[in-house]
Amino acid sequence: MKTIAELEKRIRCLEKENQYLKELLSDAGISYSEKETDNGGNEYDPDQGSRIIPRDITETDANVFFSMFWGRTDVYSKRTIKKSTGEVNYYTQCYNFWKNGCPRIIGSKIKCHDCPKREYKELRKEQIIAHLRGNSADATDVIGIFPLLPDDTCRFIVFDFDNHEKDAEKADFANVDNQWKDEVDSLRRICDINEIDALVERSRSGRGAHLWIFFQKPIEARLARKFGNALLNKGAESVNLKSFRFYDRMLPMQERLPEGGVGNLIALPLQGQALKGGEQCIYR
Repeated sequence: MKTIAELEKRIRCLEKENQYLKELLSDAGISYSEKETDNGGNEYDPDQGSRIIPRDITETDANVFFSMFWGRTDVYSKRTIKKSTGEVNYYTQCYNFWKNGCPRIIGSKIKCHDCPKREYKELRKEQIIAHLRGNSADATDVIGIFPLLPDDTCRFIVFDFDNHEKDAEKADFANVDNQWKDEVDSLRRICDINEIDALVERSRSGRGAHLWIFFQKPIEARLARKFGNALLNKGAESVNLKSFRFYDRMLPMQERLPEGGVGNLIALPLQGQALKGGEQCIYR
């Protein structure tokens, strides 16, 4: 047991370290408040956007970003909003979309992967940079990527805690209450217990989340999903959780791509508008 003198010495060291860290924040132009709590006592800064240091997004930023959130580059989707209803959708980007014989022109509801006129656009740095800058006020520059690669491997798995019930797209897939937070925290604890690095992304709606686990190199989607399911099922026991009620799905959702298919998409995090507005954040 430490003596009082030893504890007092430790307190003085921590006070000096705390003061030094405050000075670093001040030098970096980052505001600091000793009272950053909501009424429930949880750490929270209501002005999240003020934490962002203004700077231009470069090609280097886009490369670093996509080196983590690495999906297919031969096809991608973009976010759209139906003005009449506010419904959010993602459309696979195609050079022939609504032109050059696109079946939509004559009212056909054929899916893109079955369309003989499909000519997917490639994902380039320009789209990633636009996503990160977020100049589009309605967030129609948000990129959706396909994590299941053509050789049936993937670079990450994502646990989705958004609301995907009927009509949820009208509210940006927001959950109806805040109980999803407990499940996300439980999965984070499971990852900590098993010494697994994970990133949690709060969704654009502010009422949902994605938990990302990245691999050092591509692995078979079959093994990745087996690992993810084991983490959920065995891990729930370790934190005394019966089930994940708000957990909706794990991406990639398939182990193998069907002929001509692209799999399910996941929206990339940290779009500029959502980040500046404080709706979206990502933390370890």
